[in-house]
Amino acid sequence: MILRELPDLAPRPLTAANAGFRQWFAEHWGHENAVVMGWSRDVEFPPHTQTLSIKRAWGGDGEDYLLPARRLCVDADHCLILNQGGHYGARIRSAEPVLSFGVFFRADMAAELAHAARQSWPEALAADGESGRLASGFAEHLRPADEALGTELTALRDAVLAGRGEVLADADDEAWLEERLQSLLWRMLAAEPGWRGRSQRLAALSRGQHAELLARIDRATDFMLSCHAEALTLDDIAAVARLSKYHFVRCFRALHGCTPMAWLARLRTQRALRLLRDAALTLDEVATRSGLGSRQTLFRQLKRAGGAGGQALRERLSA
Repeated sequence: MILRELPDLAPRPLTAANAGFRQWFAEHWGHENAVVMGWSRDVEFPPHTQTLSIKRAWGGDGEDYLLPARRLCVDADHCLILNQGGHYGARIRSAEPVLSFGVFFRADMAAELAHAARQSWPEALAADGESGRLASGFAEHLRPADEALGTELTALRDAVLAGRGEVLADADDEAWLEERLQSLLWRMLAAEPGWRGRSQRLAALSRGQHAELLARIDRATDFMLSCHAEALTLDDIAAVARLSKYHFVRCFRALHGCTPMAWLARLRTQRALRLLRDAALTLDEVATRSGLGSRQTLFRQLKRAGGAGGQALRERLSA
């Protein structure tokens, strides 16, 4: 299934125009691979139990995924993997259009591929085509959309933009999608041990609990990535990690190589640099939407990052 527009689903009203699509969608959703892509400034989908998926978005203020007790915002720089059986909603609220991009794997595909990854060739030959299953799971935190995984997602997006999925349920497109999603899933499985292995940076602090520490620091990092435009204090961020701010700063520095507030300032500055490319935004708007708060702070952070203030950098970027 390849959808090149966001689906017309509840809570939007049921009409004669969308009734046929909704019936078709209900019959197929969750039973086959799917790519859902579309532009929007304002849309919301209520919570639903989903198969394994990976999300990314381009443009505007990104897209929020609404998990129990958490809001995670994906954008061009960060993607999110959510495991099979996850129950969550999604929302876009942005002044500029956002390109939402979600890849959904058919049920148990990850377990089948994880089993195949563990098989030797003699075992695969002896299985005579039978598929086994091996339980697999992914850390549900925002992660950089870089290197092989980011390249795979960008290529898949570009292929859909170039015309894949123009005909709904086209057999050739569905076969192509199965192969592309197998490749994507191989990369996801291959990357997961390294992502979780970052906990070894915390082993010196707590040899027996470093995996739990990593999960808590990642949760706080998700909070900063998703809420950087808000006024955040060290106490706010440490509370998300459920650590005292003293232990939190120490663990965060061990994992990221800098303090939480320094990391947050760098994140906001990067966001400001991207917003400066939009000539329709005033410098006050750039400061507010990046989380830097004021023109003075914006100017100071941009000087530190690039040696020039907002207007000079905007002129340089547009040259």
